Amino acid sequence: MGKKQEGLGRNRRQWQALALGQETVAMKLMTIRSALLSLVTTLAAASAGSGSPFATQVIDYDPAPGQHVTNAAFDDAGLALGPPIGGGTAAAGNTSLVTLGGFGGFIILGFDHTILDDAANPWGMDAIVFGNSFWVAGDNNRHWAEAGIIEISQDTNSNGLADDAWYLIPGTHLTDPPAQIETQTWDDDFGDPANPPANPTWLPPGRSGLWMTSGFRLPSAIFEQPVVNNPFGPLATEEGIYGYADYNPTLVLGDSDGDNSVDDLTSDPEDFFTVPDDPFEAGVTAGSAGGDAFDIAWAIDPVTGQAANLAGFDFIRITTGINYIDPLFGEGSTDIDAAADAREGMMGDGNWDGVIDLADLIVYNSCLAPPGTDLTDLLCRVMDFDGDLDVDLADHASWQNSFQGP
Repeated sequence: MGKKQEGLGRNRRQWQALALGQETVAMKLMTIRSALLSLVTTLAAASAGSGSPFATQVIDYDPAPGQHVTNAAFDDAGLALGPPIGGGTAAAGNTSLVTLGGFGGFIILGFDHTILDDAANPWGMDAIVFGNSFWVAGDNNRHWAEAGIIEISQDTNSNGLADDAWYLIPGTHLTDPPAQIETQTWDDDFGDPANPPANPTWLPPGRSGLWMTSGFRLPSAIFEQPVVNNPFGPLATEEGIYGYADYNPTLVLGDSDGDNSVDDLTSDPEDFFTVPDDPFEAGVTAGSAGGDAFDIAWAIDPVTGQAANLAGFDFIRITTGINYIDPLFGEGSTDIDAAADAREGMMGDGNWDGVIDLADLIVYNSCLAPPGTDLTDLLCRVMDFDGDLDVDLADHASWQNSFQGP
């Protein structure tokens, strides 16, 4: 712990390159992709109902044993629907939380529309998962966290069921997914030391006999302890862990600067909780509500490791990715508050304020590079109009045509 690269599977530049590389074909075929996404959006809107940015249905909920799985305050899967009720950076927010229990416990949520992969979104992030983690003593490199694995699925057969292929968001520490799949055996013989749980109140409703859960297990040396430290060290400004649920705090509604006080009493949850945090930087990005944001382009086939190349997803599965019982605090269990579609951005809007103006020209100029220069900064993707993975004079005419002033 604390060594700069110890246990860290991918650094920021590698993730940026991976995301950019996985989107190369789509960006180069911008016209085709735009038409496809427009069609998907139209079809989704036709059945969208309320058009909520948050998850609207629980598809499945199967918690593993844990201390809160029979607690009415934590075992209602419906609490993961709608917006979160964050606790801020200093304390856990447990008002609208559902526990997944121990290793392998999971929840599957659905949305009333397809969440699309959009490089123009803030930081290139497409969706956000909210939990109840917080910082220890205000230190944004020390998280009281119980990380969960994120998987996504697109309703390719259009039957409204989560029965299509699942793709993994590997994050920084699932570097060899097939080798990191494990199983855990449970039983209801509470006197049997071979298999947990030992406490009858930890048994999930409806469970009896002997059964197993399975899932991707995160490295125990880093994740299987109450306090999870940034692998980049105690003074790091770069985040060494991302791509997992319940790692980053969820701010209180209206707290725009992360100081645990409400700045805007009129803040709308649909606006506030859809601005993604920059996952590559330690702390919570100003203007974001925190949570754990991810890019659909990160998704891989968990067997082959190949890019999923999804246009979007309709279902999200979150699974407890740690397997330990702390003698004082109980089992490590991922807790979920909400899942959201990230706010939509637009090409040319470098500060994501909804207007393409002179402030964005500053961003464009900072991204400008000779033709053929690899684009590695996620911020600059919104300036790559022709999708050739660089920002050059060929993109300038498109930016000028998008200019709204002043």
